[in-house]
Amino acid sequence: MKVFAHRGASGYAPENTLAAMRKAIDLNVTSIELDVHNVGGTLYVFHDRRLDGKSSGTGLIEHVSPEYLTAITVDGEPIPTLWQVLCYLKAYNSVVNIELKGLNSLGPFIDLYPKLLNEIGYRSEQLLISSFHHGFLATLKQRLPSARLAPLLEGIPDDLAACATRLDAYSIHLSLSFITQELIDDAHARGLMVYVYTVDHPQDIQDLAKMGVDGIFSNYPDVSQAIIDRLTHPKTS
Repeated sequence: MKVFAHRGASGYAPENTLAAMRKAIDLNVTSIELDVHNVGGTLYVFHDRRLDGKSSGTGLIEHVSPEYLTAITVDGEPIPTLWQVLCYLKAYNSVVNIELKGLNSLGPFIDLYPKLLNEIGYRSEQLLISSFHHGFLATLKQRLPSARLAPLLEGIPDDLAACATRLDAYSIHLSLSFITQELIDDAHARGLMVYVYTVDHPQDIQDLAKMGVDGIFSNYPDVSQAIIDRLTHPKTS
């Protein structure tokens, strides 16, 4: 079972910052999840729509300028651009799940994607693009056919994982609060990988492993990986 460092190793360092990415690498975790918003045409790595509480800034992220965003911090750490983070992670052969947030992140990402491949040197299979906005993903598949897509769900649709099939997705990302064996089995029958967010409790990890989940997003990825390793390779007396 693959473990993604959720917003970097966010249990140990400020989420979605370069410090959280460095901590994940220090923990030998090279699968990273992060979130991006468009600010002035540049994609910045930040989760919430509102800056209050998550940073030293205030207001809605789509209403501020890049200059404002670069002047504020998350627990003392600067808010990085997607380009900065991906340049850093490339040296570690990382797999990166990029979640598109907000209503205006699609265009800048479509423009940026070829540069991630041609200038930084990522392979398409190293970049997994997810969103709750499935219309974004449909457009991405039309514009960037090689991109790996992952619809996010926060519930159990009547047609189970059919939305991912319609998008020709690589994986489907399910909430820990809304997951059933039927949904997992349906996704696997469609050839999809099944990843679950956000998972830190040992019992949840054990239960998901028994259900056949392919990966999880964890704030403490090293701890989660250690639990998975014990499940996979139990000690014998």
